[in-house]
Amino acid sequence: MILSVTLNPAVDHVLFVAKLAVGDTNRVRRVERDAGGKGVNLSRVVAELGGDTLATGFLGGGPGAYIKCVLDKQGVRHDFVEVEEQTRTNFSVEDEEGGPPTTFNERGAAVAPPEWEALLDKCRELAPSAAWAGLGGSLPPGAPIDAYAILGRIFREAGCKVVLDADDEPLARGLEAVPYFIKPNSKECGRLLGCGIHTQEEVVAAAERLLDRIDPQGFVVVSRGGDGAVLSSRQGSLIGRSPQVKVRSTIGSGDSLIGGMLWALEAGKPLEEAFRWGMAAGAATATTDGSEIARRATVERLLEAARVDPA
Repeated sequence: MILSVTLNPAVDHVLFVAKLAVGDTNRVRRVERDAGGKGVNLSRVVAELGGDTLATGFLGGGPGAYIKCVLDKQGVRHDFVEVEEQTRTNFSVEDEEGGPPTTFNERGAAVAPPEWEALLDKCRELAPSAAWAGLGGSLPPGAPIDAYAILGRIFREAGCKVVLDADDEPLARGLEAVPYFIKPNSKECGRLLGCGIHTQEEVVAAAERLLDRIDPQGFVVVSRGGDGAVLSSRQGSLIGRSPQVKVRSTIGSGDSLIGGMLWALEAGKPLEEAFRWGMAAGAATATTDGSEIARRATVERLLEAARVDPA
């Protein structure tokens, strides 16, 4: 089973405008609403591909109930800890002229100490039945800054491989638990290492530097948006070239890359082929509107165009 843990999920509202006019009235052409959060998206992709997954984390109020409804409709099993405060709502404005989305993300529902302890107990209960545990995203108020280190140790002690996709100090502290698989993007990677990363060669070098901070059997993937991704392991580095698609929204593409890879690895596919599945899933999500996630038929169609070459 592939378990996802989302500490700060969200209901994502996406507003589509012809052209964003800052400081002026914007006429909204259409609105989309969907469940969001790194782990939530990861589990949705795994389920779409036919894998066994369960989503956990914190949910509260009406927005939390909406996320459960979305997961139920998509066949994603879930077992969340209910919190007193409402799950957050995030807004994105999509400029139909092709510019990047403008996002407004709430901090999230505050987590009380008993709620945090309840999640730790739940993760201890679920860990023995999970092969992978995906951790990632921002931390809600009240969660400790080393939340991913604490959770990572729980899963490692149960023999579960940990995937970490975070940024800044939560990522740096999460590495203390020695995860098996990390997936920063190039900007997050640069912040972690304290250096600028721009060229493909610099991305490869950065990914290889991070190998010393993860499980010796594990791997690092640094995503680069439309420029593909780099995968580094002790066996060497690979350059992943994404299928060329018309990008409609990048929301959830990184989560989809992880979901595609984990599904493929659980299906017994070798790492190089799993990398191709991940890039195809990420590209498939980029072709969808707003915060929608990839559909299996699109992933399979794009798989042939996802290339992997030695670095």
